[in-house]
Amino acid sequence: MIYIAATALTSLAAFAFERRRRWLWLAVLAAVPLCVVAAARWNVGTDFRRTYLPMYRALERLRGSPVHPNDEKAFIRLARKDMYGGTPVTVYRHFKSVLGRTEPGYRLLMEGALRSGLGFRAVLAVCAALTALFVFFAIFRFSRWPSLAAFLYVATGNYFLSLNIMRQYVAVALGLVAVAYILNRRPWMFLACVAAAASFHVTALALLPLYALSRWELTPVRGVALIIAALLFSLAAAPLLHWTLDAIGAEHYLRYFTGGLADDGFEWAFFAINCCFLLMGAWYWRGATAGNRYFAIWYGMTVVGTAVLAFSHTVPVMKRINFYYAAPQFLMLPEMLLAETNPRRRKILVAFAVAAFAAETAVAVYWLNKNGVLPYSVGRLFG
Repeated sequence: MIYIAATALTSLAAFAFERRRRWLWLAVLAAVPLCVVAAARWNVGTDFRRTYLPMYRALERLRGSPVHPNDEKAFIRLARKDMYGGTPVTVYRHFKSVLGRTEPGYRLLMEGALRSGLGFRAVLAVCAALTALFVFFAIFRFSRWPSLAAFLYVATGNYFLSLNIMRQYVAVALGLVAVAYILNRRPWMFLACVAAAASFHVTALALLPLYALSRWELTPVRGVALIIAALLFSLAAAPLLHWTLDAIGAEHYLRYFTGGLADDGFEWAFFAINCCFLLMGAWYWRGATAGNRYFAIWYGMTVVGTAVLAFSHTVPVMKRINFYYAAPQFLMLPEMLLAETNPRRRKILVAFAVAAFAAETAVAVYWLNKNGVLPYSVGRLFG
């Protein structure tokens, strides 16, 4: 009910903005409900207890800060699950090592939260605020249908994903803003956005090839050719990546080839979803590109994301890279619906899209608890 209420308030504020576009405060107001829910949460998101909280507790210990007795549970829980050596000491050592590899932007945020006395709560709040800032800037700056785009941000699972892969989604959201600099051919601003995103999650560097879209448009025909080529080349990708990671001194990423993530296999679900967006985008290509100048770049990003997923059966965590490229889909769909010239058919398509994504969210979140966002709970004020 909390997520439903926050989504409803956000969509209503965005709808009001569509009617009164001079009232910019409505655009700010639209971002508030989802931002507050994300900032106030505690123990929500799959990676909360097994990654983010113990990483912060390790930093507290490293800096000699007073540790609340309950905070030791962050290490004890993981030890009981036989993770990272099976004892609280080995768990702490693991996350102490992780801190040494943590990207500078996120590390600086944790250090600031520790010095401020606000604790891990400040980390949650800042990440929630940054994500909301970048996502809703993209919605109100780039979309012709903000209320539907805001609803789809939640219904496509992107919002719930941001509650799980918190720091990576800050980078994903900043990637949405970087799109403007691709279109306007401002490489230095684009590089600045990617560098800022990579300071939170190094995988954001995967956005760099996208600047080529400023000169080489990935039309539907070119997109099909690229995806087929990626599928054919994917068989040789694993040994090549092994060699590259070892050569550049990033061999710690090789653990993904032997861990549980290596058993995921080909990401059929993500691949199929991307293909559906590409097929619909190809059908409405002319109208969507004429109506919104950003559509061709969003389409190109989906093509690249689908090509990346072609490697998912040989290279683990390709879906993590796809998150960057698939993010604009909640902006793409409203443009495709607006490109339908038949008013009656458009209404039917809109009703179907809203119902379908609402049903998908009900199954993924309520039934399967994807991303571990239920039950929703809040913790003490200074976490």
